[in-house]
Amino acid sequence: MEIHSIKDFYFFLEKYSESSNNLIFRGVKSSEYKLTPSIGRLKRKGENITIREEKKALKIFKHRSYPFTKDYQDDNIELLSIGQHHGLPTRLLDWTKNLLASVYFAVEHPFSDFDIKSSEFSAIYIHKPKGLANLDSTFDPFEIEEVKRFIPKHWDARIISQGGLFTVHPNPYEPWNPENLEIVKIHYSIRKQIKTNLNRLGINAGTIYPDLEGICQHMKWLRSDNH
Repeated sequence: MEIHSIKDFYFFLEKYSESSNNLIFRGVKSSEYKLTPSIGRLKRKGENITIREEKKALKIFKHRSYPFTKDYQDDNIELLSIGQHHGLPTRLLDWTKNLLASVYFAVEHPFSDFDIKSSEFSAIYIHKPKGLANLDSTFDPFEIEEVKRFIPKHWDARIISQGGLFTVHPNPYEPWNPENLEIVKIHYSIRKQIKTNLNRLGINAGTIYPDLEGICQHMKWLRSDNH
């Protein structure tokens, strides 16, 4: 499915709002972005980061973040989710249960001329997992043999407002292409208008990021040429 007009956009919302409530969504700026976790996209001297280096990075993060993460020091998957949330490269991928939030993430940042040369579309990945995620489950993210879902504790207001959850990948260096995966593309020509319509629906930086930074981002956007 491709979205080229506001009519297409509202058809898309209607279609997936009436679909199964077990869907998860991931909005990305470019349709060229694959489902590859951030640690899998990180290179060092042209080579992939090894699992040994990945574990060392988590150990350093655990040590340096102690004042903020002391309640989760014995839970590697929760620590990885906190690190991922704040920019640490991990084997986790961000998803949301909120359809509108996924659209916002797809159109959040403006397309440059360079972006358009790479791809004319943003994208929303839509996946229907098998079964429901267990809120109480915990596991070693470095020992899993298949992709697992993880719903973090509500330690941050952004996770609550975004309906956030993660997939955890045993092989973070290869793009994930599961069964029951759909891709909806948004043409660059309609991105700005969709973002304006989302704002009218109450979805903007101030609600997606419910803190001072989000409020300021929203105010800046309202007064910019991108509005």
